Amino acid sequence: MSTAASCFLTEAVARLKEEMRGYTVRIAGEGDATYIEELRAMAESLGIGGMVRFEGGVYGERKWELFRDADVFVLPTYSENFGIVVAEALACGTPVITTVGAPWGELAERHCGWWTEIGTEALVQALCDFLTLDTGDIKAMGHRGRQLIEEKYSISYIAQLMHEMYSKC
Repeated sequence: MSTAASCFLTEAVARLKEEMRGYTVRIAGEGDATYIEELRAMAESLGIGGMVRFEGGVYGERKWELFRDADVFVLPTYSENFGIVVAEALACGTPVITTVGAPWGELAERHCGWWTEIGTEALVQALCDFLTLDTGDIKAMGHRGRQLIEEKYSISYIAQLMHEMYSKC
């Protein structure tokens, strides 16, 4: 199998296809058409083609709708300098699973998601953990994620930090 990070999600879902029956995995974003076709073929060959939906580029209100409607947002990645989509998902009250390739250790610390090692095994474990949660647990995680964004990444908080920094100069 390919070692591209998006393949980890496809492989993990395939391993958990019985447990994830009833879920739809939506893969959003633009990318190389050949790579997307490879992912689509991989999903079909692993028997999860019916569970996976390729959304393409998603913008505006549709993007926010997908974040709000998701039970969990997954960003399997080798490297992100911030991972704005993680912040966007959390701001919408959606728990997040991402890897140590993104600087989001707060997900685990604040109990609003999972910060895993890079690879299929770690993603399978995080998804298994997610699947044990009930609706109340998921909502509580989403609430904590939104609080994290409001407390640490909101415009007003950043403005306050900048004001303090400039005042010291």
